[in-house]
Amino acid sequence: MSTTPFDKLSSTVSRYGALSFKNYALVRSFAERLRDGFCKYLAAEDGKCVYLVPPQGGFSPGPHGGAAYSVSGTGFLPLAPISFGLAVRVSTNGDWLRVVFHCAREGEAFNVQIEGGKSFDLELPLEDDDVVELFEPLYRYIYDWFDERISQSEHGNYGSHDMGFEIISVKND
Repeated sequence: MSTTPFDKLSSTVSRYGALSFKNYALVRSFAERLRDGFCKYLAAEDGKCVYLVPPQGGFSPGPHGGAAYSVSGTGFLPLAPISFGLAVRVSTNGDWLRVVFHCAREGEAFNVQIEGGKSFDLELPLEDDDVVELFEPLYRYIYDWFDERISQSEHGNYGSHDMGFEIISVKND
């Protein structure tokens, strides 16, 4: 029995599908560990402080499931870099910001880029300690953004209007 062009195509598409799912599972596992661990790192005593949210468009702090990833709603799961948003509560007044992450598997390395910030190359397979290494740089990225704007304002200069994340305020009724 000979192999037809369709058989070859179908086999290649099956391999593509398996790799794209493996890529998505890697990013999702990383994102969930980052969410859970960073919330513990922040040690906010009054409740939930980190959620996974869509990387673009409007967002509200809360669970979004698969909609938190850039591949949501694409139908066919692409074998490509995947982005997600991390909503972080930054005040006791219900202020949240979104930090966007771009993730790509590159051979046996996993590249994580904070939009507007640092990039990290992590070895695969990912261990929990690899994720923990990102907590301090992520915290510094958020903290420094606010601290630099305060300093600029105190010296009569509001600085630039660029922002690596979006801020929203959620009022609790």
